[in-house]
Amino acid sequence: MKVRGNFLSGEETAKIHELSVRVLTEQGVELEDPSAVETFKKHGAKVDGCIVYIDEAMLKSALSSVPSVFEIHGRNGKKVLIGEEHTVIAPVSGPVYVRRGDDLHRNTAEDYKNFQKLHHNSPVMDMLNPNLIEPGDIPREVVRNYQMAVCLKVTDKPLIGLTTSPEDSVNSIEMIQRFYGKKDNVTLGIINVISPLKYDHTMLAAVRLYAERKQPMMFACCSLPGATSPVSLFGTMVVNNAEVLAGIVYSQLLQPGVAVLYGNTSGSCDLRFATPSIGSPETALFIYASAAMARYYNIPCRTGGALSDAKTTDWQAGVESVLTMMPSMMSSSNFILHACGVMDSFNTISYEKYILDEQNIEMIRKITQGIRFGDMEAEYANIAEVGPGGQYLQSMHTMMNLRKELYTPKFFNKMSYAAWEKAGAKTVQELALAEAERRIESYVPVGITPEQEQILRSYIGDLADTF
Repeated sequence: MKVRGNFLSGEETAKIHELSVRVLTEQGVELEDPSAVETFKKHGAKVDGCIVYIDEAMLKSALSSVPSVFEIHGRNGKKVLIGEEHTVIAPVSGPVYVRRGDDLHRNTAEDYKNFQKLHHNSPVMDMLNPNLIEPGDIPREVVRNYQMAVCLKVTDKPLIGLTTSPEDSVNSIEMIQRFYGKKDNVTLGIINVISPLKYDHTMLAAVRLYAERKQPMMFACCSLPGATSPVSLFGTMVVNNAEVLAGIVYSQLLQPGVAVLYGNTSGSCDLRFATPSIGSPETALFIYASAAMARYYNIPCRTGGALSDAKTTDWQAGVESVLTMMPSMMSSSNFILHACGVMDSFNTISYEKYILDEQNIEMIRKITQGIRFGDMEAEYANIAEVGPGGQYLQSMHTMMNLRKELYTPKFFNKMSYAAWEKAGAKTVQELALAEAERRIESYVPVGITPEQEQILRSYIGDLADTF
């Protein structure tokens, strides 16, 4: 039994592709960087000022060089495979606030270190993300290097890179390369589209810098239907598809064969307020459609995550997180960003929601793994041994298989009300926050060499003494 796959028909993906090609050919894409425009022009694209037009021949040629699977290395032999049937779980990017119980505050270095420790010892998180939050109490001129240095010291899991400026792109790649003593496929750059159909100078520079250094990239849009893309879901998918493909084409013109991810994190838009609605059924539908389009082009796919617009870890947060995480894990998505802790429309990361989202991922993973069909004779022998009217609690078959057959949630209450009261009547939120604090406290440092320590100091100086 398989509970994972492609949820668009061949006819539906072909329609999105056909209309996207027409958009790229007749409407084009705006590129703010003259060097990017010149690259397209050199390869025969029609250009009008900063608008580049991409025909189907150029698109097909570029897509033919994109690898269907690739790997990103950490240290100590750690690596992740991205593509085919592999799914990588990765942290949130960019919240401004942190919620810890009833306290809501601006991001701090302490929060940054805490969450990176949670990522490192997480049972579900495969990578770390320096873009997680920007610590407000670290000097602006070194904050990006600080984020990268903390990740390098805290974990041996693979790392996402920085693309917030050309300098940040170069520093993050080179810092990892020096720290690992390895050059190829050591990080992953996040390239964001400005919907509709535009790339700014910073992102185009990042594409060039990552491509020159042969580092993988993910291209992703985040449009608001009715505001920055058509209000129809079909129309939004066409625009999203066209703009993501344009970025992928640029990467292949610069460096044929450089690894890329086809990404989409578009959600809904609450047109009453013109605000994002990321925890929505529309977000789920875009995830299914995006994974199908990536499969259509044979490119690894990025979607996300446990998304919610809720302001606290409440019923809304739980429902919306399942609503958006389940499609990513049920579809053919290969990379899930914003996996744990995000709420308030990307503005806040929560300690307790982080822990509960981990459990959410484990539960959904159990569903997507489906029913395990075991040995028929062993199953029949167990049934025959117990017989009609018996019980299976003392069966050896039960003892041998219960952990791999039945998922037991750690933070959801399954006991009687009286037993729950006797145990302290703790809420799910209280249990999750306590677990987060326990995990942070029990973090075991990953050893680094004196040479690696010196590399970090060369970027952030005495700040290396603070973690």
